Amino acid sequence: MSKDLEDIIKKYSDFKYVEARYHKNESTSIMIMNGQLLGISKETYDGYGLRAYNNGILYFSSSSSPDNLELRSIDKLGWEEIGEEEINSGKYEIKEKKKFDLMPIDEKIKFLKDLYLNVKNLKIDSKLLNFNLIYSESIEEKKILFNDNSLVEAYVPRISLYYTFVLQHMDKTVTVWSDEFGASGGLELLDNWDPQKKIEEKIKEVDKVLTKGKPVKEGKTDVVLSSMLTGIMAHESIGHPFEADRVLGRESAQAGMSYLRDFNKKKIGSNAVTVIDDPTLPGSNGIFMIDDEGIKARPKYLIKNGEINELLQDRFSAPKYNTKSNGSARAMSYNREPIIRMSNTFFLPGNMSFEELISDIREGVFIKSYMEWNIDDMRLGERYVGLESYEIKNGELGDPLLFPVLEGKTTDFLPAVDAVDNNLRFYAGVCGKGDPDQGVPVWMGGPDMRLRNIRIKVM
Repeated sequence: MSKDLEDIIKKYSDFKYVEARYHKNESTSIMIMNGQLLGISKETYDGYGLRAYNNGILYFSSSSSPDNLELRSIDKLGWEEIGEEEINSGKYEIKEKKKFDLMPIDEKIKFLKDLYLNVKNLKIDSKLLNFNLIYSESIEEKKILFNDNSLVEAYVPRISLYYTFVLQHMDKTVTVWSDEFGASGGLELLDNWDPQKKIEEKIKEVDKVLTKGKPVKEGKTDVVLSSMLTGIMAHESIGHPFEADRVLGRESAQAGMSYLRDFNKKKIGSNAVTVIDDPTLPGSNGIFMIDDEGIKARPKYLIKNGEINELLQDRFSAPKYNTKSNGSARAMSYNREPIIRMSNTFFLPGNMSFEELISDIREGVFIKSYMEWNIDDMRLGERYVGLESYEIKNGELGDPLLFPVLEGKTTDFLPAVDAVDNNLRFYAGVCGKGDPDQGVPVWMGGPDMRLRNIRIKVM
């Protein structure tokens, strides 16, 4: 493989910048519906990706064989720019404490079926109409050689456990999903997550909302969002619009644009708002130590104390902003080019407890999870329909509420945040972007966050 990469680099030595990448993804997935095995899928795909730059044009070719890679330089000037930046060599490897093969596939299937049997026997007032589980384990390996002989090597195993269920009580039916189980590591993650306990708690809490939930009072009030909502907000309303290629318009025909294109102020949120994208978090789903362009990974403060601080950059966007790449280039697989991607994006937590966060709210709403989420192509207008939601009365949590709707603009929500607590939690996701599309593993998260005087609607 190393000889293949060296030969590719030599073949295109007349280009100013060349990267040759061997990229392998292996995955096994098990699907269970209502306790029955739906299927097992095993996939291995690997191959070579080649990028090279000359005269403002960025070229890309990919193939399962190094012999089929081909670039044809043309005598024209293009739109791209590249900065003069150091390319770093290095190797990072995430070690599994328990290798995947320590548990045979039959035991994994039994583990999932037992999850269903215990859930099925739960004593709840709602009817469980459907319960699905998808377990996935994967290993991503890559080796990237650059034309200055720098070499990056990576090995990252990951596990995820995704579930959905449908509950019905009288005329109310809800579909519930969760992505709280996803990280880098080995089978030890299943022990740490304790999914049986958490899924049962989730079902009981949703049952309580369905059977005892009160109608929501429409109007302006104080709202506390849990880490599940601050996480999706950090990813979709801040992470995506802070991708420099999106601001420049390169993504506009594929995944949308960014409100930052027309936003001329530095202050975008209150002083309580700080949002970070950090690929270096240990055990995270979006972990990497060197990006696919040889730039060392570091935490990126997208918003710092309410002020726009930096965008996510790669080698080819940074010169257009007269700055340096901050190591945000990643490719999903060998047949995709590295583009600007998030890693682990989250609101920075504060020092207060959840009890302190709600202590001075006379009347308000706490939204713990959501069952519907929408956002527009500019990432400006957004809407959430709460699932597990509770009234806040005289500084304490009260009765469950039926489906409060939070709808407004990112640039209205961020200034309304006046405090965050210390309960930082993360959720796993697959971030989609590009054309052809690329889904890369990420975390999204945050603490519980208090917004003052925000309008709540009813469904």
